[in-house]
Amino acid sequence: MQRIGARRWMNPLGATYLAVFTVVGAVGALAGTTWIRADSAVMPGTLLWCVAMALAVLVTWPAEPPRMGLLCAAWVVGAILMFVASEGLWSVVLTQRGERVDATVTALRQGQEDSRHLYYTLADPDGRRIPGELGQWPGARIGASDNPEGDVGHGVTVVRDPEGLVDPRLPEELTDAGGLWVIVPVVFVVLAVFCMLAGRPVVHPARKTSARRRRRPAKRSAARAGALPGRKRARGKSARRSSGTRRGAASPRRALPDP
Repeated sequence: MQRIGARRWMNPLGATYLAVFTVVGAVGALAGTTWIRADSAVMPGTLLWCVAMALAVLVTWPAEPPRMGLLCAAWVVGAILMFVASEGLWSVVLTQRGERVDATVTALRQGQEDSRHLYYTLADPDGRRIPGELGQWPGARIGASDNPEGDVGHGVTVVRDPEGLVDPRLPEELTDAGGLWVIVPVVFVVLAVFCMLAGRPVVHPARKTSARRRRRPAKRSAARAGALPGRKRARGKSARRSSGTRRGAASPRRALPDP
């Protein structure tokens, strides 16, 4: 029974949807690395999200996706997976191989956000540039108008990646995002459920009735066809007529001559 239920739940189209959203989410997670600036990652991420939906629709071309509503729901969950994966990537990398160093600010850059947001280029104690940029100064809070800001020559303690894959982060940022990577499997399972539901073929009512008739056992249908009440009555009447005399026929006793 478990195998039958798994076969009904799993389907090739749903697996294809899941593969598309997973690959796009993994590529989008690279937006959180030093290859793309943090304030410039929104545009590539949005573009990848649109590409994921286009690829999912093209899978069933020239026909339309069987369950478009569920596919759109999977598309939204795919965007959440992309965001959580990008945030969890730097958390895992810095937790596993991060180094805590006392860095010095060497340059400032105003971000592309509407509000004021500075990004800091750092150097290690040996004067070598740390890959990436620091996007938050110690003591700053999201949405606050009087956030403290650093300047060139100021010192700050950060956790950096020796390989330069992710941007440096403050130690408190790493502490706050310590369990973020646990959400990734949960979001992936939700995405898989929506993809499998979206990939199920749509069965019309006429096809359902024909399928039920095919599944009906032959013995049961034959028994129902042969057990009609009209036929029983017909058989009973014929048996009675054959055993008795016909109406209007003379009785043998009356046919004998009187002595």
